[in-house]
Amino acid sequence: MKSMASEHNHSDSMHDHMMSQMVFHTGVTETILFESWITTSPSIFLISCIFIFILGILHEGIKEFHRFSEEERLTKQPIYLDDAIENELARMNTESLPSTIRTKTKIRPLYSERILSNILYTTNIILSYSLMLVAMTFNVYLFLAIVLGIGVGHFIFVSSGITSSNYRDRRRS
Repeated sequence: MKSMASEHNHSDSMHDHMMSQMVFHTGVTETILFESWITTSPSIFLISCIFIFILGILHEGIKEFHRFSEEERLTKQPIYLDDAIENELARMNTESLPSTIRTKTKIRPLYSERILSNILYTTNIILSYSLMLVAMTFNVYLFLAIVLGIGVGHFIFVSSGITSSNYRDRRRS
């Protein structure tokens, strides 16, 4: 019969083995997201860092594309007026007003637009949480790959004004 002390020590060592490091470290042997994604060599670890860097860029790109598509959808929708404003505009010459001003009838977004918006949002949430879980490995290199990927993605998609209609509007004035 085993003694209580030996059983306790055995479970403590298993417990220590199962716990991940909760401080930043620089090791290259890392389990990333899945038990099947283990970096066993520096080259596999480097490829994983590059992949995570690309995921960071993709995260920012999807986020900005979603924002851009929502912005485009909203700018194509008519402006809805209440009765008081509508009556005031009727008294004025409204010929020069944009044709996007309509009555109070609301137009719902197309089903395909809603599906696209939902797919983009869900994909970005999956990417966000996956990157957060990678950051929770507390590996310095993986953390830097995430931060640099998101930073480069922001530089590409946001800072350049590629997807921002606000940027285009500011340049016109």
